[in-house]
Amino acid sequence: MKKNDLSDLQENCFCFCDEEISREAPFQVPIDIPEGFTIDSAEAAAAVTWSTDNLSCISEPCLIQTGPEPEDIGVQYAVRLQGTVTLLVSVSPVRNQYGQGDGAVSVIHNAEIDQVVYYSDNPDDCPDFSGITIENLVVVPPFYGSPLSVTGTIVLVPEPDQRSYVFTANTGDSTVSVIDTDVNTLVSTISLSDIPTDLGVTLDKAYTYVLHRNANLVSIINNETLTVTQTIPLAGAPRKIQFETGGEFAYILAGGSSIYEINISSQTITNTFTVSPAADDFALDPNGQFFYTTNSGFWVVNKYDINTGQLIDSLSNFETPNLIETPLIGDFAYLENGELRPNVVSVIDLTTFSESSQINRLFDGLITIVFSADGTRAFFLEPYFEVFPENLTVVDTAQHTFITTASLPGASDLAVTPDNQYIYAAQPNDNTVTVYRTSDYTAVTVIPVGAGPSAIAI
Repeated sequence: MKKNDLSDLQENCFCFCDEEISREAPFQVPIDIPEGFTIDSAEAAAAVTWSTDNLSCISEPCLIQTGPEPEDIGVQYAVRLQGTVTLLVSVSPVRNQYGQGDGAVSVIHNAEIDQVVYYSDNPDDCPDFSGITIENLVVVPPFYGSPLSVTGTIVLVPEPDQRSYVFTANTGDSTVSVIDTDVNTLVSTISLSDIPTDLGVTLDKAYTYVLHRNANLVSIINNETLTVTQTIPLAGAPRKIQFETGGEFAYILAGGSSIYEINISSQTITNTFTVSPAADDFALDPNGQFFYTTNSGFWVVNKYDINTGQLIDSLSNFETPNLIETPLIGDFAYLENGELRPNVVSVIDLTTFSESSQINRLFDGLITIVFSADGTRAFFLEPYFEVFPENLTVVDTAQHTFITTASLPGASDLAVTPDNQYIYAAQPNDNTVTVYRTSDYTAVTVIPVGAGPSAIAI
């Protein structure tokens, strides 16, 4: 949005969409018991019926930040519910002073509602009032002069199902493309201030961290609003990001000699570890205790304490170790190594920190290794050549043996759905993402994205 457009919106009293979303409304209704009757709160039960005749929906335009620059402004709509929900609250059983009877006492209560329940891109979006529910009903006994009461929660709008997105880092136009995996359709394009070179999605799927290698910068995308909400400058060029299994921290290799620890909750740098010699690659221990670095020039794999950054152990029996990856679940790492191609992939037992075996296949320089969410499969991606089209190797991680190969033309990176049913392959030369079915590795659909998708995450 241009500055003049922004000024016009602000003159029309558009405010930023900063009111907190509240999908629920608590209530407490005092119940007066008629004289001569009693309610035993230990056996009392409450029931509620309600009417929304006096409740209305209002759509209020407001501004959102769509990128890191001040002029990166867009319009959304705050969906506000306003008015009253009329409750008929009943408590039973009600008995006379002799303990006889099985009646009920009812009270009408008007719950005042005035709150934003969600934000939408659609100005005509309003929830269906027939979906309103009452939850958490509790009969509260009389207490220090207070009458018996009923508390509960009006659920105005249910929590939405979390949408599953695939994100691509597009180096050709400095954007991130967002694909909805339910419909395999591009749903958003997020403009960035600098070229994105890699990205990763937090384990809870709430945020996407975008690395800008040429700008020493990390951008953070809120996956609910699909907007950049934070940027973190680094002292070196970010090359790779990993998330520890506890979901609390992200770790970024930058400039080769530094590992940055970022608190995901506060989105701030909480620690910086220096590694020596400088690392070509790094990976996290699945148990969250260590991280591992490789250096192909010094032929060394180092093991560091993730809490202190202290060097714990080293392996120097590999020729030019480079690519290293670990699954979220497991006690091993896969390490590509070899001075002359073809290369081998060694299996590192992380318990003993030693080589336990090798994958029964040779490789012509891996681009990436991606594990399935459950750690049962690993996908090894090599460069694609028409004369050697089988550039994907699928490995059974229980036996550390390859089980099949497939062809992913032009793929530079890939992501696997949590259910292991599909692979999304980024193809930078075609500006596309191709979806492959893992049952037979055939292409299901091709999705146009931004220019030069070089990295992909789900």
